[in-house]
Amino acid sequence: MNSNDPFPQDWPEHLAHDAKVSPVDAAPPFGRALLDFSGMDATTFEQFCWWLLKKDHALVGCKRLGGPGTEQEGIDLLAFDPSDAGRLRVFECKAWKKFTPTALTHAIDAFLAGEWAGAADRFTLILAQRDVGSALSKRWVEEVQRLKRAGIEGELWTAHNLTLQAQRYPDILTKFFPFHSVETFANLWMERVAFYELVAKSFFDPREQVAQWARRLMGDEHARGENDTSEDSQVVPAAKPERAVGAGDEAAELSGPSPFIDGIYRSVTQFGSSWHFKGPWFHFSAILPDERFTHASAAITFNRPDMQGVVLTVDHTWLLTRFLFKVGAPLRSRCRDVILGEVPNEHGLFVLDLPHCRLSLQEAGVRHLLEVADLLTVAMRDALQGLERRWSAQHFPFVMRGGKKVALAAMPRSLWRAIGQFAVEHDESKGDSAWHMFDGDTQMLKPFHRIATERFDSGYHGIFYVAEIDGLSYSDEVVLLWQPDGPQPEQACSPRGWWSCEFAVAWLHDALLPEVKRWAVQRSFGTVWSRLFKSRQAQAYSRYLDEVFVMRDLSEQPLLVEGRLTRSLVESVQELQSFFYGASAEQCFIRPGEVDALYETVALAAKAGRGYVGYAQSKLGIREDLADHADLIAHIRLYVRDGRVRANSGAADGALRALLEMLSDSDAHLDDADRKAIVDSLMPFARMLDEAMFVRRHTKWS
Repeated sequence: MNSNDPFPQDWPEHLAHDAKVSPVDAAPPFGRALLDFSGMDATTFEQFCWWLLKKDHALVGCKRLGGPGTEQEGIDLLAFDPSDAGRLRVFECKAWKKFTPTALTHAIDAFLAGEWAGAADRFTLILAQRDVGSALSKRWVEEVQRLKRAGIEGELWTAHNLTLQAQRYPDILTKFFPFHSVETFANLWMERVAFYELVAKSFFDPREQVAQWARRLMGDEHARGENDTSEDSQVVPAAKPERAVGAGDEAAELSGPSPFIDGIYRSVTQFGSSWHFKGPWFHFSAILPDERFTHASAAITFNRPDMQGVVLTVDHTWLLTRFLFKVGAPLRSRCRDVILGEVPNEHGLFVLDLPHCRLSLQEAGVRHLLEVADLLTVAMRDALQGLERRWSAQHFPFVMRGGKKVALAAMPRSLWRAIGQFAVEHDESKGDSAWHMFDGDTQMLKPFHRIATERFDSGYHGIFYVAEIDGLSYSDEVVLLWQPDGPQPEQACSPRGWWSCEFAVAWLHDALLPEVKRWAVQRSFGTVWSRLFKSRQAQAYSRYLDEVFVMRDLSEQPLLVEGRLTRSLVESVQELQSFFYGASAEQCFIRPGEVDALYETVALAAKAGRGYVGYAQSKLGIREDLADHADLIAHIRLYVRDGRVRANSGAADGALRALLEMLSDSDAHLDDADRKAIVDSLMPFARMLDEAMFVRRHTKWS
């Protein structure tokens, strides 16, 4: 079948560019994170689907299903697969308020019996309702299997999917949800950014009409933002992030008038995952990560005549690595590397290094920008930690591979092949043992139960992929990736239903791997004769599998948990020294007095007379000739008293090296008071390391 074949052309009058649209004109409740399609009538919902689908597909046909009020009311929209002109995609739109499992089965029956099933590559059912519920979800799992047997991929779209799809197209949002766009979804933000890639590409698009659209959109929305003095927005009370104990006068440099002097001109608001700051110098809008918006992004509009209509957009990685997680750092701190310095001969005017541009801003505006960065850091950390908790993915790397996934473990490719073969042999349709619990596939692992058991609910319990990922897999390894529940990403994970990351790792390690090993041995030496005459080979093969069938856990355990070091004292100092030797430590804000405390701990450790004095003094930057450990202790205290200790990552690295030399691989000689003093001095640096690891696992592979 190809695009020259005849298709039904039952296009209703309301599916046209000039057709009148009845938008949803009711303001949504505060905090609602989804577009409300249940408020649409069938005609408007079909219009919305038509406008949305034609953005990414060449629609070639339309067929009316039944008529208004009938069980099969709806429309089929037909389009060719962009990657294969011979395969057809069918989108069935249902504006029902409550779509039942029985109605679902009837819809699939009708589709499979129709003339398009033989040519179709994918069938997508689009529902207006927000959630499918457990009964419909279970029935959908069954119907997907039926479609798969016919060689067709099944997709189910609800309000969640439609909301995500529509965010790329601000013209559709404003056409169908004018009040939602501005008030609930901060469409000032969505129209400006439209997932920053779209706006950035459109603004510099070589096609003049596209570039004009982007510039006009930005200019119009900037004007709306300038004139928006609505007092209806709810202000989220926001206190300044607390500075760490021991922060000196330099850290207090940012102190000054709070930007939140009223709820109109300087305010912070949050609508679900949308976070906004409005102030006299600029407006700052950000999308925080959650189950749906797994990547953060932001847009900045500066209130300057020479920048009218210009919106600066920044992505997830830039936010986390360049802008955020520097709480309390003063304006001139080295870690505030978005600030390049003052303009020569222009006192109080600073140059900002932003993505794709540099601009100058007065000091007061720069200080407000840094305060916003510190406030957004708190919200961003809470959002990412909340996502980790909901998925039980604490300390695992987050990866972008066809959507957000979590890297659980690395394993030899041979082990992954064995797992795939085991899953195919133990497809749920091939037996009724406890291990016949897979939708067999050698490319992905899909634990599945058609019928609920004593331990598991019916349906899928996870879908696991593998990939080679630099920095996570080495040699012949592949990385095992967990993904959230596709149809119901906001549904809580559970051992009976969709497994969390933590449960999945435990099940793989404690249950699946031993069973796969036993199965591999049984398959090779399963007969009595094999065990009798090849016992030595069987034992050697079993030992080989013990070495090969190993998963390497990819979680990174923090150095601090509930205020306590998770490693020994010497191991903690070694790990910190390794980190502060690296370039990434230069982004850490080290407060005055924190490196002084490290120097003092070197003096405490030196009391035992261990290690080489010459090495320690060179790492501490002490140039005088020293006779012994007592001389070293005296000079350390002199340097601290005279304020000669630098507060930077290089000085911290040197102090940690000197401390390791004085400990000489053991802390057994320390008394309790000295050990506690050393541990206390390490605490701020351990927090810096843990935060750097946190940012790394949310950016390096995303």
